[in-house]
Amino acid sequence: MTAQPIRIGTRGSSLALVQAALVARALAACGHAHRVVIVETAGDRRAPDTPWGEGAFVAAIEQALLDGRVDVAVHSAKDVPTAEDPRLRIGAYLERADPRDALVLPRDRTGTLDTLPAGSVVGTDSPRRAGFVLARRPDLVVRPIHGNVDTRLRRLDEGAADALVLAVAGLERLGLGHRIVEHLDPSVIPPAPGQGAIAVQFRADDAHLGPVLAAIDHRATRAAVTAERALLHALGGGCRAPIGSLATVDGSTLQLATAIVDGDRPRVTRAVTTGIADAPEAAAIALAARIRPSLETTVPLESADDVPTRTRVIVTRPDEQADELVAAMREAGLVPVTVPAIRIAPIDPNPTLDEALLRAAHGSRVVVTSANGAQAALASLGRMAIDPGTLTWAAIGTATRRILEAGGVSRVWQPSSPDAGTLAAELPLDAGSSVIRVRGALADGDLAEAWRRRGASVVEIVAYRTELAPASSVPLLDAALDGPPAAAVVFASGSAVDGLLRLAGHRRPAVLALPAICIGPRTAAAARAAGFSVVGSGVPRDATGLAVLTARLVRDLPVGASS
Repeated sequence: MTAQPIRIGTRGSSLALVQAALVARALAACGHAHRVVIVETAGDRRAPDTPWGEGAFVAAIEQALLDGRVDVAVHSAKDVPTAEDPRLRIGAYLERADPRDALVLPRDRTGTLDTLPAGSVVGTDSPRRAGFVLARRPDLVVRPIHGNVDTRLRRLDEGAADALVLAVAGLERLGLGHRIVEHLDPSVIPPAPGQGAIAVQFRADDAHLGPVLAAIDHRATRAAVTAERALLHALGGGCRAPIGSLATVDGSTLQLATAIVDGDRPRVTRAVTTGIADAPEAAAIALAARIRPSLETTVPLESADDVPTRTRVIVTRPDEQADELVAAMREAGLVPVTVPAIRIAPIDPNPTLDEALLRAAHGSRVVVTSANGAQAALASLGRMAIDPGTLTWAAIGTATRRILEAGGVSRVWQPSSPDAGTLAAELPLDAGSSVIRVRGALADGDLAEAWRRRGASVVEIVAYRTELAPASSVPLLDAALDGPPAAAVVFASGSAVDGLLRLAGHRRPAVLALPAICIGPRTAAAARAAGFSVVGSGVPRDATGLAVLTARLVRDLPVGASS
């Protein structure tokens, strides 16, 4: 029995809390005290009806685990990126619930996927579900419906769609199984790898918790989910790829089936193999080797759309910041391939930041020059129960301003152009003004010096560190380089340039051959100094602006520019 309660890290959504409670119950059955710690993620900070990308609900909880704020992390297994951080391990999978998808109709309606009237709108933001629905019923219309389960059900009942496709396990865990009108056979819509399973992570160097979690690990579920995730990784897909797979275990035998849909033609490739339950990765690798030659390599697995190869672009932003940009790039007709070149590590707790913000409540202007800085400042104020709306704020750009507004700030000053030079010149200052700048460890002190020359008293607070070249991104870069050629790589900072080249290792020449698109002149200068050919740069105000800039520059590239 553990001497101290095991801190269980989880999101605060209804489904996440139910899943955390299942883990807590399993630990309690083994005699272990526990308590649940809610961690806000990138996905939680978005509006409830907006899309998210791979890892949106995972990265922040993993960081809390690495920082020692929690002892274990609870995830839906299907949301955990296949390129795992080597410092973490999945110590347990609880016994899997029903892995299938379900058809849900508005209240008091009945039917099946096959009996939906032609032209009916099916709501889903999953490329996998969308592809397989159209493969079965090309006469239907698929429309993105984002958000948590409650949000999507509400929008269905309000008429935003004629049907939804949702995971059976999530509905049943929330007590909403009565909304299911049809359990969809895996031969029609194969589930996402890991769907229905709950994964419990811990730090790889925690020798105490390893045996604790092993006691609640369900062997058959581990074998099945390991096979499915290994197959997804071998095929180069992420958690939002249009790949479905389902493994079943019968004694010592494992059967692994997969299906891949490559677009709105639609074309489905299916395969199945049998292996040994104690060697699930071997079965997955064998199946991937057999199925890969039948796939059209010009269709990237990251997208369910049939798009030209030259619209693929590598996005180097950290996981915490990539979601909005990825969504905007897809809207602009691009196929973003996420390879985080840096990782953001908040300094938490941060008594220096807390003390500075306490002073800010008495008249100082708080300036945040990044989304990470805004999130750190809001978190600090939340710990101290201070209303952010009582402070005077300035933000460098639209994305940073929106984070403050979402945190309860109604008035945020913003410069006419989202760059450091304009912010330095335009920030409203009087003689003796007091400024608190919340920044990262790699930011320079030029802004502070410029404001001091204008007569202000400036305090700079480091709220987060930027870690270059996270190990979990190495396989992502390899997959990006080994797949269909990318048209360009997008950089939002000089540290991302450095981080990507550190990730590249011996493949540095292939990375430097990619045309570079940069945010702002400083990033462009860093890219050129590193050896990249910069095909364009700009100072877009938000993710949409960067996506539009990227799409325009990619279209102007000569064919073969990235080869």
